Amino acid sequence: MPSTFLGLNTGLSGLTYFQTALNTTAHNISNADTKGYSRQNVQASASDALRLNKTYGMMGTGITASAVERQRNAYYDTKYWSANSKYSQYNTQHANLEQLQTYMNEMTSEAGYTKWMAEMSDAMQDLSTKPADYTTRISFALTADSFTDMVNELASNFQSTQKTINDEVELAVSEVNSLAKQIYELTQEIITVELKGGNANDLRDKRGVCIDTLSEYINVDVDERSIMYGVGNDQVEANAKTLTIRINGEILVDELGYNELTIVPREQKVNQNDQDGLVDIYWKNADDTAGEFFNTANTTGRIAGLFNIRDGNNGEVFSGKTTAVSDNPPEVTVSLAESVAMKDLNIPSEGTITLNGKDYLYDGWTAEYDADGKLNNFTFKNMTMINEKNAEVTAIFPTGIDGRQAQIGVKNMTKGIPYYQAKLNELVRVFSKYMNDLTSAGADADGNPGLDAFTAQAPDGHDFVLKGSMQGTGTISSGDDSYYRLNGLNWELNQQWKTDPKKIVVSYKEDIDQGNIEARGILEKMMAGLTDTSMFQQGNVSHFLQAITTNMAVDTKKNEVFAANQDDIRYTIDNQRASISGVDKNEEGSNLTKFQELYRLASKVISVLNEVYDKLINETGV
Repeated sequence: MPSTFLGLNTGLSGLTYFQTALNTTAHNISNADTKGYSRQNVQASASDALRLNKTYGMMGTGITASAVERQRNAYYDTKYWSANSKYSQYNTQHANLEQLQTYMNEMTSEAGYTKWMAEMSDAMQDLSTKPADYTTRISFALTADSFTDMVNELASNFQSTQKTINDEVELAVSEVNSLAKQIYELTQEIITVELKGGNANDLRDKRGVCIDTLSEYINVDVDERSIMYGVGNDQVEANAKTLTIRINGEILVDELGYNELTIVPREQKVNQNDQDGLVDIYWKNADDTAGEFFNTANTTGRIAGLFNIRDGNNGEVFSGKTTAVSDNPPEVTVSLAESVAMKDLNIPSEGTITLNGKDYLYDGWTAEYDADGKLNNFTFKNMTMINEKNAEVTAIFPTGIDGRQAQIGVKNMTKGIPYYQAKLNELVRVFSKYMNDLTSAGADADGNPGLDAFTAQAPDGHDFVLKGSMQGTGTISSGDDSYYRLNGLNWELNQQWKTDPKKIVVSYKEDIDQGNIEARGILEKMMAGLTDTSMFQQGNVSHFLQAITTNMAVDTKKNEVFAANQDDIRYTIDNQRASISGVDKNEEGSNLTKFQELYRLASKVISVLNEVYDKLINETGV
């Protein structure tokens, strides 16, 4: 037989449940605009009924609130993290390419190369009218030098952007480490609370925001599993779950702790025009030293986008097979499948080469060149390696390394800063050789052999002498005076042309010897060279620059479109996620009214039963 006061307990259960529901609704309303908050619902069921020896069998005992559950869908979270990483990558690439495009547009604008062409044409025309005039020669030299200044500034801006991106990589790695720590600490709090039967909904929301942010930097693989007690078939699930986050296939966070990334500056350049001190990412060891290399090639996210623009070479790397190996002195010769033109050679004079998967350092190289000026059979000199004690020692080559893969740098299919720096190097080298071949065939105002018009300064301050370099066939080294030594950063007009206008070459020697100081045979060919469509594969100088600008504009637009598409996908998924997790203010307002009325009715039940029991106890003499 049920207790006489069963009705009070039943009414109290309703009162307690509706009070909890009102509190939860208030919590939802308060956090309606809180980032990452997940709507909470009170889960309830009818309390266990009493079995009675009556014809109606059982009697209800009210309601029991079993849990306050967080409304979340793991599927939408996973899809959102993936879309968020891709969006962040494309958006990062677009923003940085847009910056490079600004620099490039300045170079090719009406105030840039176009203006220079007009000024150069005027200066050449003036010089052709008065070839021996001192003033016109100075004007010509200053105008020619301004073109090298424009290219220097553009290459310098590219390199500055590379440094800025490099700094952003360092900040991104620091942020990933900070997020990993936060996620681990929140997970430990969640486990502690839930193992004690508590509610960790708000902690889970905080952790979810951290994972959302982490997915901006790198794509994440998140796995949450119940903690199991017992052994074998006797295992039972606990009330808490472990969380494991992997990036690039490796554990970043799990129940045992969190791993960190670290950055290590490169001691050697990968590309000829690279900024010094570019960093690579490694996993951090327990003793804070750098551990395993972290390869960003197969990742998405902001970090991948930064690396793509900083290191993107359009897949154009130095790659061949080893054909000869020497231990004393430590050298290795590498043959390319196709010989490379000097204009396209952008490996550093000293750097790192990977042989059969292992890195070796070199401090110089030699190469054979053919009658067409193309290079092959590179021999890398004075090679060293890093041993197991992290010390640099003389290279020791393993048996059977002949015929194995040799490569400098890593293929990155994005057209990033190294790609565009290489294009500027091509511009500098091709244009310089074209003009220098003309001026070296002539003579200066005093009848002396003509000097190179365009060159660069060597470390000791002298101008590289390019005249007559790589004639016929032979061997050249990385330290020789050659067009390899010219790049967008160091290119300039011959110093003697700038300091002594008489050194400017306008005529052929026979004209000078005959006293024909007004002759201008060389100058006329130089004037024609500015519009010579055979100079580059793309045409003349203007066409070449326009091709670079167009490529950059296409890539910038492509990344803008990809970013917009991923943003739309991300937005759609986030809306789907919000349809489950988000707080609907109208719905919560309705719930508030509903639970208020139900609370009032539960209170009425207790009030009515109180009157009944008062009647029963005080007025019937029971």
